[in-house]
Amino acid sequence: MLTIAIVCGAGIATSALVADQVRDHLTSLGREAHVVQATVMDLLSPDFQADLVVSTVGLPPALGIPQISGMPLLLGTNPQVTYDDLDRVLAQIDGGTTA
Repeated sequence: MLTIAIVCGAGIATSALVADQVRDHLTSLGREAHVVQATVMDLLSPDFQADLVVSTVGLPPALGIPQISGMPLLLGTNPQVTYDDLDRVLAQIDGGTTA
């Protein structure tokens, strides 16, 4: 099953809010994924595995994991931007390519 990591600085409250919105979006699409909350330090662990990262903090592209910004969800400014990016990257993953 696809794993989506929701990353914020501390991996607690902010990521919980964004994770709920991502889960709701995936459910509305009839799509299953394991959505986990994580910290930046978790991403740096060799044991951590994720197919996609939705982050509210800046991350280096060298992580090798497709990443999208979760700030529009957090701020409520334009959540559709994150949903569109999420759908695009998921389609790429499904098609066997990466962002």
